[in-house]
Amino acid sequence: MTSVAAFDPVTTCWICGSSTLAPVHTLTFDLAVYASQDPELAAYTGQRLPLCRCGQCGFAQPGSMPSLPRYFDRLYDQRWSAEWIQSEFESNDKDLIFRTILAALARRLPTSRRRLLDVGAHAGRFVSLASAAGWSADGLELNPQTAAYAARRTGLSIRQVNVQDVDTATAKYDGITITDVLEHIPDPVPVLSRAAALLAPGGWIAVKVPCGPNQLLKERLRGRMFSSYRPTVADNLVHVSHFSVDALRRALVRAGFDSVTVEPGAPELHGGRGLMAIGARAGRRGLHLASQLAPGGVHLPITFNLQAYARRP
Repeated sequence: MTSVAAFDPVTTCWICGSSTLAPVHTLTFDLAVYASQDPELAAYTGQRLPLCRCGQCGFAQPGSMPSLPRYFDRLYDQRWSAEWIQSEFESNDKDLIFRTILAALARRLPTSRRRLLDVGAHAGRFVSLASAAGWSADGLELNPQTAAYAARRTGLSIRQVNVQDVDTATAKYDGITITDVLEHIPDPVPVLSRAAALLAPGGWIAVKVPCGPNQLLKERLRGRMFSSYRPTVADNLVHVSHFSVDALRRALVRAGFDSVTVEPGAPELHGGRGLMAIGARAGRRGLHLASQLAPGGVHLPITFNLQAYARRP
């Protein structure tokens, strides 16, 4: 029987296997919102963990993992309102990201190859845009509420199933997208390996994740600028895998991909008509453009997201 708020140590890097893990940040748990829904999960409130970075590949991961069975399934069992889910579908905040990915995949594949799988379809905005652009798009989404909404709203196949459980014998996709999902998954290489098995030969994967080192740097700078601000890189292990450029490339190679490229990822552009909102969008666009144009821009501290493309041989 699992003890309350227990942890299991993690001693090697999930990406390269190195044991050169050094603490770089402290993660704090606050799961009091689950007190009624899941008291065992809520018991982790107040616990602290080191976030450790690998000295070989730059990947960062927790120094220990919760022993609670199905910790992440329970963490993501969120009871969202119907209105919020609808707003997620109708929001265009991530359309620059989505359209950039679709255009990049279209350049890499002939027009006859347009079968696409979106892993982590959420409310269905991406698969809807993909379908409108001529792709035959399917989605996977574990949350029952958003999966049901996405299927109903788009009329497309949205399955509430883990990517590891999809039949590789019949699902030979031309493209697979994993956008802002992989950072939520511990030990992410097996997920990428499964994606490779679901692609037809010559198919392409597109993976977008936050840039771990630069996100932490940004949080520390905010903490120095505002004394009341506590730097955080997704406490509660909401983000459990923190990728560097090298770690993302290595993960894809280990999973069986070749022709790997990693570039600055497009930013999310939040809505709003006020001057602050307009200025924030302009700033994000400007930093992204600068990181794209500068030599070695993907390694600059202004690159807050990473976008990778890789091919199944």
